[in-house]
Parts: sequence; C-alpha cells; structure tokens
Amino acid sequence: MTYRYGRDWHGKLRKPMQEITEAQARKRFTDGPHLSVSRVDAAGEVPDYTLVLQPGAAYVRSSRYDGHGREVSVYHFREQDDRPGELFLEEVTVRVYPDGEERWLDVGGSKAHTTVTFRPNGWARARFAVPGLDQARVEEFTGVDVSGHWVQRPEFGDWDGLGEAREPALPTGG
Repeated sequence: MTYRYGRDWHGKLRKPMQEITEAQARKRFTDGPHLSVSRVDAAGEVPDYTLVLQPGAAYVRSSRYDGHGREVSVYHFREQDDRPGELFLEEVTVRVYPDGEERWLDVGGSKAHTTVTFRPNGWARARFAVPGLDQARVEEFTGVDVSGHWVQRPEFGDWDGLGEAREPALPTGG
C-alpha cells in the first residue's frame, strides 16, 4: 500500500487536494496546518481511507470509501481534556448509496445516512436522515457502552489504526 498526503482527498478527481510530500506532511503533523493521508493501492485512484489530522493528531477525521470512491463512513476522533494522549470516537456517519449505481457520487448522492454522536459519559444521539424528507428521525440514548471508543493518539505514520474499518456498537432502544 502507498500513502498520499495533501489537504484532503478529492473523490471526483481521485487524488489528494494540494498534494504534498511525506517530508512536508511530517512538518505539518507537528507545526500545522492540518494535513490528510490517504492509503491507496497501486493504481492509487480509490483510497481505503483518508485521515484528516489537526497538528499533533488532537483531532482526526477518518473517511472510508467503497470501490467506486464514494464516502461510505466517517469517524471523528478528538482528544479529551481529562485523557491526554487518547482520542475519543465522538461521531460516526454511515451513508447508503442507490442500489445498482456503479459510479462515483458525492455525499449528496446518498440515499440515506445515519449520524451518531457520542459523549464519554455514555450519552448518544442518533439522527437518521433521508434526502427529500422534511424531517430526520432523532433518538437520544443514555448508558451506552463507549469503552471501545478510546484509541491512542497516533504518532506520524501510525495511520492504519484510525483508518481501518471499525463499526462501533450503535445504540438501540431509547
């Protein structure tokens, strides 16, 4: 696998926006501004994932893609004041695209999406939305087990731990 660095991944153009070298990415990891890293195969056109990191990885957005380059899930990790050196998975968005559609679509082309926001105290809010409907369904939960939402803050190059698929248990019942 190869890693490509930049500002973010451009799904339609299938390349990093404002691509930079690994040396430039190392400097941004320490000094800023933010950077992205995308793990791509030999063809380099559709990443397994793209991470967008604030300096020092105090915040990381992890996007995963399907074989057509469509963003199918996004995870947001943020360092919490009371647990330095660790990141908490605070939000997950999962998108569904039309059946039989075998081309790249931006996120606006999805049929539906679910976003779940979590807090370290076990509270969660799930929002289920379908484009074209007037209202989304929103549910709140307490007592959610978020123990698996904690990960070590990565060093430069430790990308796969945040980029690999991780489907947290979504809350059920209200």
